Amino acid sequence: MGSVLLSCMQKSNLEEVKVSPAKDNFFAFEAIDNDGKLRKMSEFKNKKCILVVNVACKCGLTSDHYKQLVEIYKQYKSRGFEILAFPTNDFMEQEPWDNNKIKEYVQTNFNVDFQLFDKIQVNGENCHEIYKFLRFNSELHDSKTGKTRQIPWNFAKFLINPQGKVVKFVSPKYNPEVMIPDIEAMLDA
Repeated sequence: MGSVLLSCMQKSNLEEVKVSPAKDNFFAFEAIDNDGKLRKMSEFKNKKCILVVNVACKCGLTSDHYKQLVEIYKQYKSRGFEILAFPTNDFMEQEPWDNNKIKEYVQTNFNVDFQLFDKIQVNGENCHEIYKFLRFNSELHDSKTGKTRQIPWNFAKFLINPQGKVVKFVSPKYNPEVMIPDIEAMLDA
């Protein structure tokens, strides 16, 4: 299974799509939450650090990543930290469920209480505008070629600062705990 995952991740990392930023700030975007309500990202402007992550319930990374995300959220939410989780079925159909089933599963199995959003696409022609922005404004974008690499797999992570700028991208290959020093630095700033 590990070699299949790695091979899929490597393949998708090599695919490139051209995207352009629709807006220059994360807080200018909107998304539908898990309960079907339109949410403005500007609602999170008061946060010192936002982690945006694409998630899936049937991925080999699900258990470790959700457990660590929940622990990190518990530890830092009172200091101005927020997690925004966007389910996606883009990778080997590992998020086949509807919003209700996703919410039930992650709350029952991992006690998730951070923000869950509607299932979206993070790559391709129907990529959500938030993910176009994240990809274009991270190391996934090559300004020399004008191309932007695709999200490689479930649980790709981005850190957003209080100005609405992407400050870090972390590959799904790495567990969320590797972001703790960056999160702490942002919260202490």
